[in-house]
Amino acid sequence: MEKILAVQSDEYIKLQRCYVELERKYNENIASSGNEESGLTSFVSRLSLTVASLFGKNTYADIYIRSQTRVFPAHKIVLHARSEKWGNDLLSNIQELDWNDLHEDVVLSLLRWIYTDLIDLQHDGLALDLLKAAHRFGLPPLLGLCERALVASVGVRSCIRFYCVAEEVGASTLLEYCSSIISTHWDELTTDDFQHMSGPLLFEMLKTKTKHPLHAAVRLLREDVVSLCIQKYGDSLVNTFSENGLLPLEMALSSKNDKIAQTLVENGMANINAVNMETIIRYCIAHYL
Repeated sequence: MEKILAVQSDEYIKLQRCYVELERKYNENIASSGNEESGLTSFVSRLSLTVASLFGKNTYADIYIRSQTRVFPAHKIVLHARSEKWGNDLLSNIQELDWNDLHEDVVLSLLRWIYTDLIDLQHDGLALDLLKAAHRFGLPPLLGLCERALVASVGVRSCIRFYCVAEEVGASTLLEYCSSIISTHWDELTTDDFQHMSGPLLFEMLKTKTKHPLHAAVRLLREDVVSLCIQKYGDSLVNTFSENGLLPLEMALSSKNDKIAQTLVENGMANINAVNMETIIRYCIAHYL
């Protein structure tokens, strides 16, 4: 079954990549060609080409975008056409927008898409940052492009990072796809994979992905999540055994994590007498001899 799922996952990723590439080429063709069969379509095509030609130009510019190192000319009507968040209430009385908190390449890529509908999402880091920017500025079409590109490139080592961003911006398709990868490869994920995930989010994940959330939190060396488990469940999980016959305290001592062991004893009322004596002896030798 796992082999079948792996093959299906690979095929899905290939299809997603093809879709993203076709969508990119389609947008390029739309932006660069007119249709003489319809006056309206021809006008829309010329208007799109005119807007695209204004990218980075001072012609008709009535507002400026400040990044970390540059100032880009822009046009209020173009920004407003892209998002209601750039409406008259915000733009009518200002001459500059401060995007200094965004990386330079994000600002440039975002503005290029706003004017031309073209975007290069070959790099995951840029796609993630643009996904967050699309959510921040209310740009659903761009959010969808980024989401599909990330679904096509996500892997075991990146699924946690993608999951966190997807949860932050409400990208449900990416969130569900990352969740399925996490479930399939749960035993392969390490402490490093979860290092940037917030305690509350990881706690919610552990409740759905494992039968023993406290044991999982100890395995991942997350003292903050261990505390959340104790707050939620009291001492009901502290003295229970995992499928491998291990107690949380025994796992903490074996990994030489003093803080988690102390939290389990002081706040979780872990039963020291239930821990394998050999584990305690090895812990004492390692720390005190």
